[in-house]
Amino acid sequence: MPLDQPWYSLDEVADRYGVTRRTVERWAQDRRIVVTTLAGTTRRISAASLLAFELHNQSVTLPPALAPEAANPSGAVGGGTKRKHPRSRITSRRPG
Repeated sequence: MPLDQPWYSLDEVADRYGVTRRTVERWAQDRRIVVTTLAGTTRRISAASLLAFELHNQSVTLPPALAPEAANPSGAVGGGTKRKHPRSRITSRRPG
């Protein structure tokens, strides 16, 4: 396993494409993306595997902040902060 490229966890890949971790696991099971198992149960996806996946699946559109050229040299994608999803507020209406 060459260490001269970035490696991503399944959660990082799921965040990158806006899907669930289970979807990434299905992609691996369907052999659409290559997952490498390290010691124990640690699984990683190489940058080369992501590039091949993106080239093969042109329908996957990355937001500009997550495009491969936006990844920093350490291999982290995006800004490194988790965005909170806005919660919808449900207000009860009282008869007037």
